[in-house]
Amino acid sequence: MKKLAAALLVPALALSLAATSPGSATTTVVAEGPQPTAAPARASAPATVSDFGSMQVVCRSSHTNHDDPIVYPGERGAAHQHDFFGNKRTNAFSTRKKLRGKPTTCSRPGDRAAYWTPTLLKRGKRIAPDRVIAYYRTSRIRDIESIRPFPKGLKMIAGSHMATKDDPQPTKFVNWNCGDGVEGTAGMPRRCRNKPLRLRIEFPNCWNGRTLDSADHQSHMAYAGVGGVRGCPRSHPVAVPALSLNFRWQVDGPLRRVKLSSGGKYSGHADFWNIWNQTVLRRLVRRCLNAGRVCNSSISDAPLS
Repeated sequence: MKKLAAALLVPALALSLAATSPGSATTTVVAEGPQPTAAPARASAPATVSDFGSMQVVCRSSHTNHDDPIVYPGERGAAHQHDFFGNKRTNAFSTRKKLRGKPTTCSRPGDRAAYWTPTLLKRGKRIAPDRVIAYYRTSRIRDIESIRPFPKGLKMIAGSHMATKDDPQPTKFVNWNCGDGVEGTAGMPRRCRNKPLRLRIEFPNCWNGRTLDSADHQSHMAYAGVGGVRGCPRSHPVAVPALSLNFRWQVDGPLRRVKLSSGGKYSGHADFWNIWNQTVLRRLVRRCLNAGRVCNSSISDAPLS
């Protein structure tokens, strides 16, 4: 089985995750990250105004296969097994044109993006994901009005399938935990009692302004805040939403025999392909991120897969 070659090399800002129990089909998931105190907002509606902006999307699991249209385009079954969220038509032969306008499992109808991550296995058998919570927000950007929507068709990968126990990923980028919160460990907890197992992946939020992809699927992107400087580096001057994906599974019992299809418990990574309706995305970036508002969304808004 061919492997995915991608690794995060630049530090990222850690932000907090707060989510209600997945047991209720109507619970509202609260936006991740530092934010002002405010009364709960209706799903998909802006809440309070500050210098922090966030919009949230909740997506159910769509399908699973051994494809990876970013790393192995046109090669069916070339990758380790992935679970896909959002766009229901994602496969090895996907193109932006083929995915545009297709059905989605996400709570915001305009979000037709493709999200995927390695399949979680227990004794070799797939554990079906509960959901992914996608947070698009401001992060180490001084002028939040400068943040622009992702360009059409942007592709990027965060995390590394090469990470091991002896050479783990920094937990600011990728971490495991039970239930809520930003903090976590490079490896999985021993078990999650009455809470979901959560894998959190952060993506870079500065774009080079030229290319929609790169040979390693990372070099066209960078993290804001490198070297303690707030903002994007000169090499990647365009600020875009800071995306973090929080994958959740309900797993009973000990986790010692649970691992990812990419090679182990330390190999967490995720892929993103921007197939958003650009009109909707521009409006949300303007109303939520640029305006410093927190825009929530509910799992009940996500269509059944």
